[in-house]
Amino acid sequence: MTILVTGGTGLLGSQLVKDLAAAGNAVRCTYRGEKPEDMPSALSSLVDWQPADILDVCALDAAMEGIEAVYHCAGMVSFQPEDRDRLMRVNVEGTANVVNLSIARGVRKLVHVSSVAALGRASSGKVINESCKWEDSPNNSAYALSKYLGEMEVWRGIGEGLRAVIVNPSILLGMGKSWDKGSSGLVKNAYEEFPWYTNGVNGFVDVRDVARAMMQLMESEVSAERFILNGDNYSYRQLFSEMAEEMHKKPPYKEAKPWMGEVIWRMERIKRIFSHRPPLLTRETARTSQLKVYYENQKIQDFLPAFHFTPLRQTIHDVCRSFLVSHPC
Repeated sequence: MTILVTGGTGLLGSQLVKDLAAAGNAVRCTYRGEKPEDMPSALSSLVDWQPADILDVCALDAAMEGIEAVYHCAGMVSFQPEDRDRLMRVNVEGTANVVNLSIARGVRKLVHVSSVAALGRASSGKVINESCKWEDSPNNSAYALSKYLGEMEVWRGIGEGLRAVIVNPSILLGMGKSWDKGSSGLVKNAYEEFPWYTNGVNGFVDVRDVARAMMQLMESEVSAERFILNGDNYSYRQLFSEMAEEMHKKPPYKEAKPWMGEVIWRMERIKRIFSHRPPLLTRETARTSQLKVYYENQKIQDFLPAFHFTPLRQTIHDVCRSFLVSHPC
């Protein structure tokens, strides 16, 4: 069976590609930009890299020739106001292209990577599970809306006969190629002894667990279901403190009050006019960092009884060790 992974260069996509190849699968991966060069030589013969943007229907169709199973990992993450239109194109239109071609090509099954953000954050302190319905709220980012609408394209495909499963990971923690981007930047902040913390709470999950769950769901008979993939709910202070402890650094010690975030994101917006650099904090990130959101993870364990999440403390240890190896003193 030949498998397609869209977005094979991202944190999750690259982990999934390695795991699939290590299991002896023939894997075709789409990528944008430069072809990855860090695939272990023992696995490289099993991976076929093809340049294809999910917004380019012709290139994507060519990449899907002969494919029986699709893992749709490609997507865009941004909380910058000017990226709203691009988010909608990539995460909604791009997903629609994958769904449409999966149906046209007779793909056996699709596993779509969404996000817990697509479940909505209507109110702080709420416990969220798979039965929660999307509610419009100022707490929902443009990114969250784009992932929700992307899910709607998958449900449409299911209604048209496509066998598919949706996974909703919380914030991914893993050994990134770049420690300056995405969730990998959290480790770098702890290493650099960033002093500020908020009392917000969010879900976090080991990227290796997400890849493993996706593979098990693909091989199962499960279809037309969504699953939250969340290892544990941590406060940002607890997360940064445990990361700092692992790297023998000073933990955060200054509480960032909500009003501070409101001032800083406005200052960052003004600063950008002159620096042309992405702001360190946006209105969306300032407000979500103060929310206390808790995610359940029981459903995936009910459907896959043998599946268990890695303890978050172990994930933090592994990620911090990896960072220290790549950043020797």
